[in-house]
Amino acid sequence: MTFSFPAFHEQILPGAHTVEAVEAALRKVGWQNIQRQGDTVICRIGMNLYSFGETLDIALAPGYAVLRSACILPTQCLDWGKNRRNIEKLVAILRG
Repeated sequence: MTFSFPAFHEQILPGAHTVEAVEAALRKVGWQNIQRQGDTVICRIGMNLYSFGETLDIALAPGYAVLRSACILPTQCLDWGKNRRNIEKLVAILRG
């Protein structure tokens, strides 16, 4: 759990990943609001018990991907681990 404005969690995932594989993994988790901007995939996750929603950005580069989940509400400083769990779900599918 981080303390920042807005609360976020970021992780670097080594390995080659394609935009198509990332989009498929996001759909497999059940997240639907997916947009592609070049080598970046953005997913908006709806409101839940822990936040007013999150934005999940996956920036793909040769040999690694940067995954960042951040709360949508800019003044939310605690996420109770929700952003970390978002990334863990996605990483589990991408590695699996």
